[in-house]
Amino acid sequence: MASPLFVYRSVLRRQLQALARRPARRWQSGKTETPIPGPNTVPATEVPFWLRLGPLTRATQAYGRAQRKRPWLVQLCTSLTIFCLGDVSAQQMSGKGYSPERTGRAMVIGGLSSIPSYEWFMFLSRNFNYPSWLLSLAIKISINQCLFTPAFNTYFFGMQSFLAGDNMLEVWDRIKRTVPTSIVNSLKVWPAVSAINFTFIPIEYRSVFAGIIAVGWQSYLSWLNRLAEEAEARERPAGRLPPSPVARARLTPDVARRAASTTTTTPTPAAATAPVAPPAKITPAASEPVGAAAPAADAPPPPPRRPFFSFGAVALTTSLAATLTLLYLYTTDTRASVHQWLVPPLLRTLYPDAEEAHHIGTKALKVLREFGLNPRERPSRTPGIVAEPSTLAVSVFDTVLANPIGISAGLDKDAEIPDALFDLGAGVVEVGGCTPLPQGGNPKPRVWRVPTLEGMINRYGLNSRGADAMAARLRERVRKFAKSVGLSEQDVLDSQGIDVPPGSLLNGRLLCVQIAKQKDTDERDVDAVARDYVYCVNRLAPYADVLVVNVSSPNTPGLRDLQAAEPLGRILAAVVDEAQRTKRRSKPKVMVKVSPDEDEASQMEGIVQAVYMSGVDGVIVGNTTKRRTGLISEGVKLTQRERDALMETGGYSGPAMFERTLDLVGKYRKMLDAFALQDSASASAGAAAPAAAAVPAVDGTVTGKVQDSKPQSGGIARKVIFATGGIKDGEQALRILNAGASVAMVYTGMVYGGAGTVTRIKGQMQKSLESGAA
Repeated sequence: MASPLFVYRSVLRRQLQALARRPARRWQSGKTETPIPGPNTVPATEVPFWLRLGPLTRATQAYGRAQRKRPWLVQLCTSLTIFCLGDVSAQQMSGKGYSPERTGRAMVIGGLSSIPSYEWFMFLSRNFNYPSWLLSLAIKISINQCLFTPAFNTYFFGMQSFLAGDNMLEVWDRIKRTVPTSIVNSLKVWPAVSAINFTFIPIEYRSVFAGIIAVGWQSYLSWLNRLAEEAEARERPAGRLPPSPVARARLTPDVARRAASTTTTTPTPAAATAPVAPPAKITPAASEPVGAAAPAADAPPPPPRRPFFSFGAVALTTSLAATLTLLYLYTTDTRASVHQWLVPPLLRTLYPDAEEAHHIGTKALKVLREFGLNPRERPSRTPGIVAEPSTLAVSVFDTVLANPIGISAGLDKDAEIPDALFDLGAGVVEVGGCTPLPQGGNPKPRVWRVPTLEGMINRYGLNSRGADAMAARLRERVRKFAKSVGLSEQDVLDSQGIDVPPGSLLNGRLLCVQIAKQKDTDERDVDAVARDYVYCVNRLAPYADVLVVNVSSPNTPGLRDLQAAEPLGRILAAVVDEAQRTKRRSKPKVMVKVSPDEDEASQMEGIVQAVYMSGVDGVIVGNTTKRRTGLISEGVKLTQRERDALMETGGYSGPAMFERTLDLVGKYRKMLDAFALQDSASASAGAAAPAAAAVPAVDGTVTGKVQDSKPQSGGIARKVIFATGGIKDGEQALRILNAGASVAMVYTGMVYGGAGTVTRIKGQMQKSLESGAA
């Protein structure tokens, strides 16, 4: 009894205390105080109209974010909703009973068509953009009405009939009944809708606007489909229609006789013995032939019509859709082994000529990206989203790169597929080399493979379509991007309103454009050579994050002679001056690409001196080599064709170059840092460095630590090094980076390793870093 009594007393005490506090609460509530203004205390009349739409605008913004992050998933859900609402509305308008099977068919049709429809309209948004917006709009609307509308309407009505259990002849009959009418009526609605959509609606909200209109349009299509179904039902009241005379002529004699017996007017035996009614009492129904109302006794019964929305059709359609989806996700992922073990060997087999295989590969990437079928790293083609581990990020030119792997020039000579190469996961993409005027390069054949060494020999000779053509392509790329984000071209170039580099147009990425002199320009006329480079800078600098001066190609006569200190310094100074005149807020950086064959101390000293005296921002160490010594390891046997290829004039590239590249990176790093420290010390002492200052020896020791790309107090910024030559895996990339490079670049490794090379290298680097091996 003690415990319950204690609980009772406690409860009673709390009740009494509450009653004692009640008068105080009433007194406090009677006092009038001005409430603190807040979202729920401001009178509704004082809130602007656009703020009252807050829930709606927030929902629209959330939809836009989801559309940018997961475009296909959002589009699938949107299409399912649109087709569901459209079919339900159509059934309500008809006044008949509701059929969930019809709605299910409509949703299956909408789900299967959602992704192709989305990619089609994205294709129209990215293409057919001309200086005249009216011309662009007219062409887009015309192409959409001539190609997409007939194809989609045929698909819609054909699938409706097919999923309802009709055979192919009945499907074709349904298409003939409905498609012409729907195409004519679509001209009354969709051109105006498309004009508004392409002109005023931001790209991420176009599907929302079109979806609102599409609900009504799908209601019309479903209503039109129902009319066709009712018309077909009236034409075959007792089953399927009898065969036409033309179809009957194709039947066998026995089948034809049975088919003809179902349409004769001969009365049945029962009708022949029945008494004849007076003429005045004959009804219209009785005057009809008996055989027309019911089949003859010896005629086979009409085959049963398959049920609406059969399980087999649904299972087949679902399986096919799932298979295609999985196949798409696999083949477009750079991690798929097919890109390493199937595609490169297949290209080498189908195209023995290496240059032809190169062209086929670049064209395939270009076309596949137009339709969203190109290989890529996930998440796919989402601007501003970098799916990279933070441990791979590096700082280069005040830009935080998502990863330190680049793709060297030569793969995309004319800047046709920079975005497709960025999709492969590279942090840096270098296009070119580009010459001032178009030139064809050296005569063919000019490229050979050495598969045993995974190497290549080339003497392209800087074949190029010219600076003007490349500038036009890059400018069109910027204009499309500017239109997609609702900014002007100059705003994008100035990074106003959007935080992406003006060259790559992607966060954490840099676009390098390599430039070179004309083959016919005399290398002894340094002023003429400088004018070639300046012309390229003038045309291409607005659309590049980094300009790369190529003075190291082994296939242009006299080009490597320009690596001497005096001519190189003059050329680089002219390029830097012109780059500083670029009409945009942030000026492009300038780098020089040097030869791996210029590895003597005096040659490297001259290059380093020219780099610092001209104000160049960095050096790309490596190119193809003319040397053939040390390429073949002991015990490696080459075929006669490979030995002949190694004897060809041209530059070699491949894994055998790695050790030489690694050694050069270490030497250039020491020399560049030593020159920076020496010049910084001279500046801090108040003494100007002489023009012919000595550069420390290659094997000299450098003390002190220089921050990457940041100037010392009163000194000079540290020069950046990109390395290219023989890199094929993550372990080699880490060794190159630890030797002093900021970016490791690949080219020949992709020829043999396929589209997944960059992804594979980054994965190997990440594993090494996590295990502490680096």
